[in-house]
Amino acid sequence: MSGGFQVVMSDLQGMASTFHTEAQTFQAIMPQSPGGIPDGGSAAFNESLNAAVQLAALAHLQIGADIEGNGSKLQTAHDRYQYTEDNLTTLAQQVNPGPLD
Repeated sequence: MSGGFQVVMSDLQGMASTFHTEAQTFQAIMPQSPGGIPDGGSAAFNESLNAAVQLAALAHLQIGADIEGNGSKLQTAHDRYQYTEDNLTTLAQQVNPGPLD
């Protein structure tokens, strides 16, 4: 393997790990089921406020899932590059097994 390719491989692995870690951090900053919504004094307002908070919580969960998904895509890219590199190395060794005696 060339030196430049190793850096790319470790960068992909590192980025995948960072995305997975940050997805967990992001998801933990907001409860999945927010409670304690303040009373606005009107049933209609309270219902609207509750709906808005629920939508914000849902959007938060979706963003966290997207961050996690990007980490998975980076890990898949790393794994595919590694698999290809291993196969190319094996093929090169089969084609040119070494010096002739």
